[in-house]
Amino acid sequence: MTTIRDIARESGYSVSTVSRVLARHPDVAGPTAAAVQAVIDKHHFFVNRNARNLKRSATTTILVMIKGRNNMLFASMLERVQTAISGTGYTVAAQYLDEDDNEVAEAERLVPEIKPCGVLFLGGDAGHLAEQTRRIGEECPAVVLTTSLGGLGRPAISAVTTDDRAAARLATEHLITAGHRAIGVIGGNPEHSMMSRHRQEGVLTAVRAAGLELDLDTNYAATRYDLRSGYEAARRLTETAPGITAIYAMSDIMALGALRALHEAGLAVPDDISLIGHDGIELASYTVPRLVTIRQPQQLMAERGVAILMRHINGDVTPVEEIVDAEIVPGESVRVL
Repeated sequence: MTTIRDIARESGYSVSTVSRVLARHPDVAGPTAAAVQAVIDKHHFFVNRNARNLKRSATTTILVMIKGRNNMLFASMLERVQTAISGTGYTVAAQYLDEDDNEVAEAERLVPEIKPCGVLFLGGDAGHLAEQTRRIGEECPAVVLTTSLGGLGRPAISAVTTDDRAAARLATEHLITAGHRAIGVIGGNPEHSMMSRHRQEGVLTAVRAAGLELDLDTNYAATRYDLRSGYEAARRLTETAPGITAIYAMSDIMALGALRALHEAGLAVPDDISLIGHDGIELASYTVPRLVTIRQPQQLMAERGVAILMRHINGDVTPVEEIVDAEIVPGESVRVL
C-alpha cells in the first residue's frame, strides 16, 4: 500500500509538502504542486480520512509498552523515560505486558482508544515488530528500546539498542579470560526470542574463537526472564552440567535467582562457581558477592529514544536505528582460575 512517505520519497519533497498538496493548500508553488500531484495520480493515492481524523484528535500522551511485568531493567528505564519526557508538555501512559504477549497487537488495540501522539516500546519481539509495526508507524510515530531491528528491512519505526551479540560475546570472553573453559548459560528460548538468539550466538562466537565447545543440550538452560526461572535454570544446570565452573545469565534478574540456587546447592560464588549477569540493574551492585554484569546504558538509551520520538512527532519521520555500546561492570562474582 502506497503511503504519504512513499509519495514524498518518490517526488523528492517533504511529507509536509505532500500533505499541503493533498489538502489543496494555496502556499505550495505551482511547479511543486504539479510535480507532487503527478506522483499522487500515478499511484492513485487518496487520503485516509479516518487516519487523518485520528491524528487530529491525538492527545499529548505518549504510550509506553513495557514487555515483562517483572523486568527490573525496564522498570528502571521507565523512570528515565518519564524524566526525559517531563517538561516537554507530554504525559506518559504505561502499559505492562507479559514477556510472551504480542506487544504490537496490544499497541494496535490501545492506539485508537488512547490516541497517543507516539509509542515507545521497552523491549519487544523482533518478529512482531517486523511483521506488524508498520501499521502503527505509518500513523503514530514509534520507537523501540533495547531491541534491534537489524535485518528486518525498514519497518516504519526507530530503535535504540545495544548489540546483543557483541554484549554476550563480551561477557563470555570475560569468563574465558579468567580461565573458565566449562561454561553454562541461562537464557531465553532462542526459537521465540531474537534477543536470546543473538545473545546465544555471541556466546558461541566467543567459545569457538577460544577453541572451546559449548553443548547446548546440557549447558544451555532456556527459561523466562524472571527470578524464579533463573533459580530453576541454575538448579537444572548443576544437574545437567555438573562440571561447569562459570555461568553467564542473560539478565541480572536471572542471575539473582541463580545466585540463590547455587547457594542452596552448596556452591559458593565465586569460589566454587563464577557468575556473570547482563543488563546492569542497580540491584546487582548490592548482592553478596557483588555481581559482575554487562551494563546497558539505560540513561543514554532512554534519552535518545525520547529525543528520536519527539523528532518524529515534530515531523521528521525517517526511521533510524542507533546502536550504543554495552560495558562490563566489575564485581566480585567471577573468580580467576
